[in-house]
Parts: sequence; structure tokens; C-alpha cells
Amino acid sequence: MAIELKTGTRGTRSELLYTFTKDFLDENGIKSAGLVHMRPKNDIGYNAVCYAVKTKYGFMCSLDSHDILTYMGDGIWDLRIKEKSDDEKSFE
Repeated sequence: MAIELKTGTRGTRSELLYTFTKDFLDENGIKSAGLVHMRPKNDIGYNAVCYAVKTKYGFMCSLDSHDILTYMGDGIWDLRIKEKSDDEKSFE
């Protein structure tokens, strides 16, 4: 049974990773690119999982599991970066 990814399918990166297998997403334009060490201005470091997402502009990185992805067809995605909350802005 083949799984069909319909144009307009939308969700956060974490929702898509929960719904589809990593191999399926890899074949359809979302690839795991490994860990990236992040160090914000408050000097507390952490590792973020980076995913390369194929967009109409080329590959872009998604560093947050709350980024919004919309499937445009032919392995192309629209990537909308998660907006920072007021709490996150106060740490800048």
C-alpha cells in the first residue's frame, strides 16, 4: 500500500516526523542534517536537530520542531520559521 503525500499537507516539523517515517520524508524533501550546537546570547548552549528542507529556493534549514511546513508537490515544501515568543525575545 503506497502512502500519498497530498499537496497542501501542513503541520509542524514534529507533527510530520510523528506521522511519517524518516525514510518517507527523506524521499519527499525533508532530510535530517544532524545536530547543531546553538549558543544564544544568554550563553547557555544546547544542541538542536537540523533538518534540510527542499523549498522552491533550494534547501533551507529547520532548527525548531515548531516550524510550519506545507507540502507544495514534487518534493517541494514551504517552510515558515516559528515566531519567537515574548519570553524568547527577552533573552536576546
